[in-house]
Amino acid sequence: MNIPKDQKPYDAIVIGAGVAGAAIVKSIKNNDIESFLVVDGAPGPGCGTSGHGFALCHPYIGRGASRLQRLTMLAFKEAREIWTDYWSKSGVLHLPREPKGFDKKIMSERLLSQGFNAEMARPLEASESLGIVGASLAGTFFPEGGWVNLKKIAEDHLGKLQEKQKRWSCVVTGIQYKDKYWHVYGVNQELIGSAKRIFLANGLGARTVAASAGIELPLKPVRGQLSTFSYGPNSTWAQTKPVVAISGKVYCLPPTQQDDGSYHWSVGSTYDENEDDLVMWKKSHLENQTLIQEMFGDLYDGSELKPIDAFVGIRCVAKDRLPVMGPVKGHPGLYVLTALGSRGVMWSALACQMYSEHLTEELRQSAFFDERFLAGARLAGAGLSDDLASALLPARFLAGASNSKPIFPSA
Repeated sequence: MNIPKDQKPYDAIVIGAGVAGAAIVKSIKNNDIESFLVVDGAPGPGCGTSGHGFALCHPYIGRGASRLQRLTMLAFKEAREIWTDYWSKSGVLHLPREPKGFDKKIMSERLLSQGFNAEMARPLEASESLGIVGASLAGTFFPEGGWVNLKKIAEDHLGKLQEKQKRWSCVVTGIQYKDKYWHVYGVNQELIGSAKRIFLANGLGARTVAASAGIELPLKPVRGQLSTFSYGPNSTWAQTKPVVAISGKVYCLPPTQQDDGSYHWSVGSTYDENEDDLVMWKKSHLENQTLIQEMFGDLYDGSELKPIDAFVGIRCVAKDRLPVMGPVKGHPGLYVLTALGSRGVMWSALACQMYSEHLTEELRQSAFFDERFLAGARLAGAGLSDDLASALLPARFLAGASNSKPIFPSA
């Protein structure tokens, strides 16, 4: 299809207006690209899973220096810098799966072997944690951990764009590469826009859009419900007042006391695989209620927690639990950022820096490099090796992708 005479092609089109789209736009702007369009089917930015105001963020502790552990270490550092204006820093206490088996010495050795120092992570016995986190629970304390308002990120980076740079309530159903441009189509096959570069940053929707170009992304939905509970000033829960976020079987934020003396407490979230229902479930409230009591122990009465509200979001995950980000092999000018799972804060920040450096090199050489990420000095110096960057690429799922050399676009 030819581009209408009154519609000039963009330098880039970003599909998705959540935290992933915000990260892409930030990387585009870092490269002084001004001719771009952000498209989303919602009435505004941050209306989906990125409507979440309490996204927890802390590094991952593995059994060894796995790719996931190394990547989350890098991603956490990027998140602390890139999303610093949106960071609610109070610290995060991460609980072991089996509290009775927690050994401070063993955990200290594990943390040291994975590159953590005392300023980044501290194992605490239950007797030590009360004065630091406000609860007698054994675990690993991340002083720099916290939570981030994803909706505010999306609104600030996308909602304030020029009118010509954004288009809301516009559902993308397909893409096509023709005549050296990517063309983006809507519900009635109308042409939304064309560009030399397009970015799929629309969560689970990337699966459908990619499929229209013959690309299969193995993504699946995972429903999550974050419950807001209320409890009275004389309840068993009022005995303990956590002053940091606590993460375990579920996570919770510090409770906030209301004018009437009661407390409101955010607890969650559930992990309902292959579910995409956005309606609040009573059984999810019960699950969060049960798991938070298991975390805190028998001295607390879960029935005292009364559900008063909920946030429901649909996470998108890949089968190997790593995000999918980077250029798509064999499809020059097509890029993906999806499958952020429960680590949207960290993965979006890492992608922002990776795309910033990759685009800088592509623009410098006037070429598309679709086989790998081109890391710049900052990420290479921080430890982003080729094997880590390659572990994120869509090509890991595309066995039939053709081998390709750099593509040099025409002016």
